[in-house]
Amino acid sequence: MPVPVWFSDEPGLIEPRAFAAEIESEMAILCFSRRIFALLRTFLGLPEDRPAPRLPGAVEGAMDSRVVLYHSSFGSPAAGMLMETLIASGIGRLVMLGQAGSLSSRCRIGSVVLPSFGVREEGTSYHYLPPAVECRPSPILFERLRTALEPIAPVEGGVWSTDAPYRETRQKVELYARQGVLAVEMECTALMSIAMYRNVEFAAVLVITDELFREKWEEGFQSENLRSAEERVSKALAESVDYLIQNRLTAEGRA
Repeated sequence: MPVPVWFSDEPGLIEPRAFAAEIESEMAILCFSRRIFALLRTFLGLPEDRPAPRLPGAVEGAMDSRVVLYHSSFGSPAAGMLMETLIASGIGRLVMLGQAGSLSSRCRIGSVVLPSFGVREEGTSYHYLPPAVECRPSPILFERLRTALEPIAPVEGGVWSTDAPYRETRQKVELYARQGVLAVEMECTALMSIAMYRNVEFAAVLVITDELFREKWEEGFQSENLRSAEERVSKALAESVDYLIQNRLTAEGRA
C-alpha cells in the first residue's frame, strides 16, 4: 500500500521541551477514557488534590512520585503531542491502556489484547519512521507487561491504527486479520513510532469494545463484559507499577 514519504532526518524546528513541565514520576500511563482514568486513579491511589501539569493533548491528569497518569484526547496527533511533552519532561517509560475494535473471533468484547506489532494507517508515525519500518513495543517493557497481565491471559498480536474509524472496511478487516492483526484503534502505532524515534520505553494494552469481524458491527461500549475487563486490567496495571518501574530497563530492552 503506497504511503506518503513524510519522514525527514532533520531535527524539528519546534522543541517539545518548550512545553515541558516538572514531573518527578518514574513512568507515565496514558488512557483515552474518563471511565478508565477514574479506575486507574482509584487503584493507583493518586490524590485528587495533586493534579498533573496541563500538557498539550491532555484532558486531565494525576500523579505521585511513582507514576503520572493522563487522560489523553483521542487520536494520534493529540496523543503524540502529549507523549512528546512527557518525554521532554523526563519520562522515559510509558504504558498505554486503550480501547479497540476486534478483527478476530479470538477477541470478543471484554477481551484484552497485548499488541506486539503495528500496522500504520495514521499520519503521525510517518513523521518519525520511514514507511518501510515496522513499529513495535519496547521488548523488555512488553515482557514485563505480559508478566503483569498473565492472570488476565491477554491475546498477543498486531494492532492497526487509523485516523479514520468510520472508514474501517470489510476488505481491510479481512486483509489485516490474515496478517495476524487482532485489533484496530487510533493511537498505538503512532506512540510505538515516537518511542522508537526518541529511544524510550513503550508498550500498550487494549480492551476490546466492539467486534468488526462479524457480518454486522457489534458494539459493547456500555456492556458489563467491557466494564469488568476495564476494571480488571486497570487493577492489574496499578498493582504492577512497582514491578514495571523497578530499576532502569536496560538499553537492550529499548526499541
